[in-house]
Amino acid sequence: MMEVPRLSVQTFPEHTHFHYVAALARQKAVESISIRSLQASNALLVDGAKASSEREIDVRLLQYGDFFKVLPDSRIPTDGTVVAGSSEVDESMVTGESLPVEKQVQSRVIAGTINGSGTLVVRLTRLPGDNTITTIAAMVDEAKLSKPKLQELADRVASYFVPVVVTLTIVTFIIWIAVGTAVRGKSGSAATVDAITYAITVLIVSCPCAIGLAVPMVVVIASGVAAERGVIFKAAGAIEVAYKTSHVVFDKTGTLTEGRLIVASEHCMANEDVTLALLLGLIGDSRHPVSLAVANHLRSKGTIAAVVSGTKSLTGRGLEAQVAGRTLRAGNSRWLQLSSDATVESVLAQNHTAFCFTIDGALAAVYGLEDSLRAGAARIVSALQKRGVSVHVVSGDDEGAVQHVAAKLDIPSGNIHARSSPADKQAYINCLLGNAAKDEKPTVIFCGDGTNDAVALAQATIGVHMNEGSDVAQSAADVVLMRPDLSGILTIMSMSKRSVNRIRFNFGWSFFYNTFAILLAAGAFVNARIPPAFAGLGELVSVLPVIGAAVLLRWSRT
Repeated sequence: MMEVPRLSVQTFPEHTHFHYVAALARQKAVESISIRSLQASNALLVDGAKASSEREIDVRLLQYGDFFKVLPDSRIPTDGTVVAGSSEVDESMVTGESLPVEKQVQSRVIAGTINGSGTLVVRLTRLPGDNTITTIAAMVDEAKLSKPKLQELADRVASYFVPVVVTLTIVTFIIWIAVGTAVRGKSGSAATVDAITYAITVLIVSCPCAIGLAVPMVVVIASGVAAERGVIFKAAGAIEVAYKTSHVVFDKTGTLTEGRLIVASEHCMANEDVTLALLLGLIGDSRHPVSLAVANHLRSKGTIAAVVSGTKSLTGRGLEAQVAGRTLRAGNSRWLQLSSDATVESVLAQNHTAFCFTIDGALAAVYGLEDSLRAGAARIVSALQKRGVSVHVVSGDDEGAVQHVAAKLDIPSGNIHARSSPADKQAYINCLLGNAAKDEKPTVIFCGDGTNDAVALAQATIGVHMNEGSDVAQSAADVVLMRPDLSGILTIMSMSKRSVNRIRFNFGWSFFYNTFAILLAAGAFVNARIPPAFAGLGELVSVLPVIGAAVLLRWSRT
C-alpha cells in the first residue's frame, strides 16, 4: 500500500507568523523613514565664514567644527548656527507655524527646514546622526513601541474554546455510557454507540466561528462606513477604545484654524485709493504669507495696483521701493519702528499680526492679520465638552495667539500650552495619561497636522491626523481625517461606541448559542435534543446574527 504523505500542520502557523513580523517591520520602517526623509542627503562644505571654496559631500561625512553653505530654496542639512548671510527659513515642518523665521548671524537653524531666498553659511552644532530630525524620529519610534497593546478578547476566548469543547465531548461520552449501562440496562456496545452519537453531535454543533467573527466583521464594516464619512482608521485598535475618550488635545495652526492668514482689521490714514494702489503695487509680487494675505484682500476689494518698480525684499523686515521720489516701505512694526504707535498697539493688543505701510516714513496703513478658525471648530469643541470630554490646545505658537483662539472656543486657560516643541507636546500627552487614578485608564486623542505633531500623535492613545498636513504626521497617526472637518472626531467616538456595542452583542450571542446548543446536543434536556443529521445547521444559526449585527452598522447614524 502506497503511503500517503502527510502535511505538517506546523507549516501554516509559521508562515502566518512570518507575514505578521514582516508587516510589523514594514510599518515601523515606514514610520521612521518618512520622518528621516527630511534629512538632506548632501551638504556644501566650505572653508569658513567667507566660504572662499566649497565642495559637495555626503551629509554623513560632516564633523564638528565644519562649515556648510545653504543655498536658496534648499533644505538645511543639520542643526547649526549662522555665521554669515541672512534669510528667512520655513520651519513649519518642525514648529507647525506657517510664517517664515528670520535668520541672521548667530541665529540657530534646524535640520530639515527649508531656506528662503537668501544664502547662509552655517557652523555645524549637531551631527546629522544626532540632530533634530533623528531625535524626532527616535521619539516617534519610542512612543509607538510604548503605546499599550490592546488585548484581543476574541483570541483569548477562542484559545480556550477547543479544549473546553473537547473536554465536554469526553464528559458527554462517559456520562452516556454510564447512563446506558447502569440506568437503561443496555449492553456495552449499544451504550457506546449512543454515547458516540451524543459526543459527535456536541462536536458538530459547537461553533467557534461566531467568536472568531465577532470582532473582525464589526471592524471591517465599521472601517468601511467611517471611510465613507471621511475617517480612515489605520489601526483597528482605535475603533475599540475611542468611545472611552476622556481628553481631546488639539494643535492650533492647521487644526483648529485654517492655517491661512486673513485680514482681520484695516486702518488707512491717507488717501485710501492712492495709498492702497501703491501698497498693492509694492507687495503684489511677494510670496510672503503676510504679503499674500494683504494683497489678496486688496484685490478682493477691487484695488488696482500702481506701477512700482525696483522693489527690494529685506529679509525679516519687509519690502521697500522708490516711486516718484517717495520712499515706500511695508513690513513689520519693529523694522518700521512703529510698535509704540497707538494704532499699531491696538492691532497688537488684539493678538493680531501687524503689517504696516509707510510713505516717506509716515504711517499710511496698518493691517491686522489672524489665522481664521476652522469651520465648525466651536461646535465640535462644545459637543465634546457636553460629552464630558476635556478639551486642550497645545501649540508652538505664541501665548497671545493661542489664548486668543482658546478664548473663542471657550477652552479653559488651564488646558492651554503655548510655545511647545515636539518634546513638550509629548510631555503634555504623557502628563494627561499619567495623572489619572490607578483604577482608571484615560483615553487621550491628539489631533494635529504638522511634522512637529508626529511625536504627540504617536504618544497619544489615538493619534488623529488632518489630511491637509504633512505625510510625516500621517505616518505616526492611528486615524486620518480625509476631509478638513473636525466633526470627524465625533464620528470616531460614535462609530467606536456603536462598534463596541455590536462586539459585545456578538460575544454575548456566541456564549448563549454555544452554551444552549451544547447542552441540547449533549441531551441535558429530557424531551429535546438535536439530531446529529441537523447539527451542522448550528453554524448557520450562530453566525447569521453576528453578521447581521455588523452589517446594521451601515445604517447607523453618527
